[in-house]
Amino acid sequence: MPRDEIDMSEVLDRPVLGALLQYWEDKRRGRPMPARDDIDPLEMGPKLLPHLVLCDLFDHGARVRFRLVGTTVVKRLGFDPTGQYLADQMRGSYIDLLLALHRLVYCERTPLYSESVFRWSAKRRLELRHLLLPLTNGGAEPAIALLGFACSSDEVFPPQLRALNASAVFEEGRRAVLRSPALWDEVAGRKIA
Repeated sequence: MPRDEIDMSEVLDRPVLGALLQYWEDKRRGRPMPARDDIDPLEMGPKLLPHLVLCDLFDHGARVRFRLVGTTVVKRLGFDPTGQYLADQMRGSYIDLLLALHRLVYCERTPLYSESVFRWSAKRRLELRHLLLPLTNGGAEPAIALLGFACSSDEVFPPQLRALNASAVFEEGRRAVLRSPALWDEVAGRKIA
């Protein structure tokens, strides 16, 4: 499980993920995390919505159910998992990573950033970036993860993740819990040094 220090500007400089992180921070309003009711998909607009996933977190983040899946994510996955559990969809390293990220965002109660890559030949690759943001249902515990999803490839039409998960080499690049005194002075009631 690679963990690296990631400069907050690396995330903020990415168009979709940076805008999502700023939106989450604005909705947090000094609390450890915003509530689901604070999040308005219409307010996010068409630049963010296609790249978003809302997931219910059960069993302390060990079980994840897709609540809402953006159109870009559905196209990239190769299927629409809305209403289904993550572990029931596919098996493999990529799904294992997504499950681990959801457990970690539940435990850490703060934003989490991850980079990974699928390689299917010497020069063919699909780079993935995930930003997971915890939300409550009004209580103190994270109940929902808001996931921002961005990918890039030199391929005009890279294979869908369902196909890549079954046949390509998957590598996690780096992941980091995003903590910055300027943005997150408290996490779930704990002071951050």
